[in-house]
Amino acid sequence: MGNKICVSLGTNAVNVLKSLVSNSLKSNADFIEVRFDYFDRANMNEVLEVVLDHKEKAVFTCRSPSEGGKYTGMEADRVTTLRRLAAFRPMFLDVEYNTMTANDDLLDQFTALNCDTLVSWHDFEQTPSAEELHALLNKMKEYSSNVKIVTMAKSTTDNLKLLKLYEVAKRSSINLITFCMGEYGVLSRVLCTFAGASFTYASLTDAIAPGQLTVKQMKSIYDRLEKERPELNDYNAWKDRQEFDDIIKIISEVKG
Repeated sequence: MGNKICVSLGTNAVNVLKSLVSNSLKSNADFIEVRFDYFDRANMNEVLEVVLDHKEKAVFTCRSPSEGGKYTGMEADRVTTLRRLAAFRPMFLDVEYNTMTANDDLLDQFTALNCDTLVSWHDFEQTPSAEELHALLNKMKEYSSNVKIVTMAKSTTDNLKLLKLYEVAKRSSINLITFCMGEYGVLSRVLCTFAGASFTYASLTDAIAPGQLTVKQMKSIYDRLEKERPELNDYNAWKDRQEFDDIIKIISEVKG
């Protein structure tokens, strides 16, 4: 099955992180996202000791507070942390597009370190217009061929704007991960992997982003969709679809 799941690990306790990593892998999560922004700089070495053995299947990030992160230190220190994390070459280092544009030397440094970056952009308030999203994607691809765009859905139709971006990404050879947050955004969280995302995100237990489902729920939804909606595996067969009540019903039934 091509629907891969990355479990986001949000905790500020090293011993809890160790348990979350273990339990995520036991739950057959494909990847883990390690949120270094939850920790103080003094704990970074301990965190690295927990996660380095799994770096080949890990997304490292130290998320900016302006994009939903928990980092409480100076911005310069956060950027220094990102530079340090790049040296360990995880599967992806998630760095905000705005951070890249504000630090001219980051791209050269990450390239020199042979670190694969996932350049990301988040809007916790709304979903921009299709035109704005296309323009944003074109700007972001200048920094990496791996791009992540996440917005807040105000309606089911907002999901369609982001799902349509996969057509653009395929034409430009971009490895795109895009979906919506919030209750209305669950549809694209699920369908993004059918559209072309290399993985979607879930939590182990409590959500750490609006609308995030647990890995158990996501796997149950994918199992049902594979059996009941096999046509989803052919993106070209449904890319112009406008109505997803049947998919939403399955998601709602699994969520309970």
